[in-house]
Amino acid sequence: MFVQYYIALVGAAMAASFSLSPLLASATNDYFTMENAEVQVDESTVDARLKTGGIIPQDGQSAYGYGILTGVGNEGIILSTTHAGVLDSELQTNANDPVWHNHFVKLGKNMSGRCGDNLEVVDITLESPGEIKVRESRLILDDIPFLFDGTSAMTKESLTLAPGASPQQIVSFMMAPKFDGNTLKAVCITNITPAEDVEIESEEEN
Repeated sequence: MFVQYYIALVGAAMAASFSLSPLLASATNDYFTMENAEVQVDESTVDARLKTGGIIPQDGQSAYGYGILTGVGNEGIILSTTHAGVLDSELQTNANDPVWHNHFVKLGKNMSGRCGDNLEVVDITLESPGEIKVRESRLILDDIPFLFDGTSAMTKESLTLAPGASPQQIVSFMMAPKFDGNTLKAVCITNITPAEDVEIESEEEN
């Protein structure tokens, strides 16, 4: 299912319907600890302000990210990630460009038999929905749409994913690729860690 061109550290987050507690792990890096998250939902988009415990690296040496889990579960997850060594986003200038970027992703479990109890990437957008900025210990997301029609970074075919308008959990995560020789067979999601404090506000509540 994974083509060799995408020997990637592609990111994903955990689905809201899946229990977080078995996968929680202590991280040694302050930037992996999300101290608080503020999420605003309006008529058609989601904005988020994430605050970590340390300066967020932008060198791509770690394959990790932050995710917004939604009411649609595994079928549509919003994530922001950084990595070097693969070209899987339209925001990258080349494969070694570690620029932070967004994806919408679809996850599954027991798809490859290589991730144990962890979820793994099933499909992921090549495009970077919405806007993303990294400012020291803050990650700023603006205008993340409820639905996105784009291109699969894995197959280059059309892909539509719809996280929707119901954010439920904010997490940080690590990525663990599984290879057979030089061919990527799965990308497992590890060290799922929820934000310490989350505030989600919808226009419907006002």
